[in-house]
Amino acid sequence: MSKRIGITILLSLIGLTLLLTPLQAKRSQDIYYQDQVAVLMYHHIHDTDTSSSTITSKLFQDQLQFLLSKGYHFISLNEFKQYLAGATVPANAVLVTFDDGYQSFYTGAYPILKSLRVPAVNFVITTDLANPMGSYIPSMSKDQIREMTHATNFIDIGCHTDNLHHKLPNGQAALVGRLDGEGGDAYKQRVLKDTQACVGKLAGLTDAPLDVMAYPYGITSPEATELIQQAGIRYAFTISPEMATRSADHLLIPRINAGSPGITPELLDRSIQRRVRAQPGSAPLRVDAAAAAAQLGGSASAEGGVLRLRLGQEAFTLQVNATTATRGSSRVKLRQPVLREHGQVTIALDDLSALIGQPLVYTPATGTVAVRVAPSVK
Repeated sequence: MSKRIGITILLSLIGLTLLLTPLQAKRSQDIYYQDQVAVLMYHHIHDTDTSSSTITSKLFQDQLQFLLSKGYHFISLNEFKQYLAGATVPANAVLVTFDDGYQSFYTGAYPILKSLRVPAVNFVITTDLANPMGSYIPSMSKDQIREMTHATNFIDIGCHTDNLHHKLPNGQAALVGRLDGEGGDAYKQRVLKDTQACVGKLAGLTDAPLDVMAYPYGITSPEATELIQQAGIRYAFTISPEMATRSADHLLIPRINAGSPGITPELLDRSIQRRVRAQPGSAPLRVDAAAAAAQLGGSASAEGGVLRLRLGQEAFTLQVNATTATRGSSRVKLRQPVLREHGQVTIALDDLSALIGQPLVYTPATGTVAVRVAPSVK
């Protein structure tokens, strides 16, 4: 039976449906970085408006298609949270974020994201929900937000404050600055109430937790960060142009700007790769082959130096200490050898993923391996 049929049976066993675009199926296999995430920042997608933070829908689509063709893997907000908690992400992982909750996200970006199955999160200024067309740049309505978050499993929303996205007369960002004559307690109450109002106004527009925020202008202070955390925010994004790593402060997550008109697809690719964090001596993640096979709906047996895996209708034979596997009469090249360690036969997670032809995620908290949930329209 062909590999395509075998994988279809495997997915039915574990109850997942994978939807891949033709472009995604042709991704490069190059690995530029592992165990870190390029968080991209956008604002406004529009074909006639112009500004330093506005790009056309064509440039946006060209950027995403170029990154897909180069082998980047777009992840969801939930996958990013799981990564920060210890789970794995694919090599070349990217998270797409938008600030401000502009209507252009719904009209310009969303159709492209949906067609390419690329996840994204939009940080909304919730005071604009009362009169979406009254803001300087039209904002999304509650119905538009609700439609996107409920029609897909890959569009998320978060806070960009309720009514603190502006500068005070003294030039300071409203989130961190003090009003004239404002004391410490009054400032704390202002930030706490604003954050709580933002979360409250987004409640009901999504089924996902509302615990993420992007700082207006990327500006925060230790006190402001502590206050939004008290209000229930667990993850907050800055505009520091670096790669996001698991060890970074979850309330000071960096982002790389992708939403300026001069950022071509090639320039964005180079911008990401210039910021990759060095990983000297990093070893590939290995998993117990028998346990992983069982968790994926298959089975494994080891006898002597031979490991036999069955996943769906596919059967693989692997030799301990070898970097090849056999499937029927064909041979499959592995990146890392199968090893016997502490009484277990282990395989590199990337190699197991390549064998079954599907991206996998490992969660150390539970010790489980699963196929990544594919972006899908409900």
